[in-house]
Amino acid sequence: MPRSSRPELPATPVYLRIAAALARDIEQGTIPVNSRLPAERALAARFDVNRQTVRAALQHLRDQRLVLTDRRGTYAVDRASHDAPPVPAPSSAVRDLPAFPAPSAGGPTSGRLFSASVSPSLAQQLGLAGGRSTLIHHHRVLNAAGKAVQDAVTYFSPTAVAEVPELARYLTRVPVSDPDLSLLYLWLERAGLRTVVREAITLTRHDRRGPAAPGLTMRRRVHDQHARLLALTDLGFTQPWQEITLEYTNPSASAHTLRPLPPIAVGT
Repeated sequence: MPRSSRPELPATPVYLRIAAALARDIEQGTIPVNSRLPAERALAARFDVNRQTVRAALQHLRDQRLVLTDRRGTYAVDRASHDAPPVPAPSSAVRDLPAFPAPSAGGPTSGRLFSASVSPSLAQQLGLAGGRSTLIHHHRVLNAAGKAVQDAVTYFSPTAVAEVPELARYLTRVPVSDPDLSLLYLWLERAGLRTVVREAITLTRHDRRGPAAPGLTMRRRVHDQHARLLALTDLGFTQPWQEITLEYTNPSASAHTLRPLPPIAVGT
């Protein structure tokens, strides 16, 4: 019989078949929403392909808003995110912002992300009602001897958790040790939140019977363009110090005000 002149349709590319299989796994719950997908090596072994093909499949799923990748891995997300607008490239202001939490030369660090209730005054600032818990990040810097020299506690508002998918995903997994929040400012911008950072620095004097060095604490508030509080960080230094330098890579993203205090009465 003469051969048909109809051209054969090209086969579906392998990476698209892999993406379709993973999409079915997410849709059917085999890979639950907010859970991490297997590592690239494991996926390559499952589908008997090289890792480049797996990466192409994962990129396709990212384009379809079915997965999200950060430094800790790739996670399944809700199908409702299909309708999300394309993720914008980070602006120069966000690229210039420091990583979160701010890197320190003090030594090794440890971190913990958990959910807990806060004091009534703090709850009011964050917009928490009725003893509701919120997402809290505790970051500690250690010295060579393993003693804490710096503590930072960040409280995230319900607004930040609700509108930033990466924080919402963490909320379903807490407590988490050493979470990677280094891209926090980028996550905020991706969610359409333009940040303004306000900081208040408090220097506490001690009398002669107290420690030789004065105490220093800093409270950082991060607001969005609608003046909504997104996060509040209390930073404290827990060892004697002679000089502390606060360095800003993007001063235009911060707002500082100097509030004069009443004069100190000196006895005679």
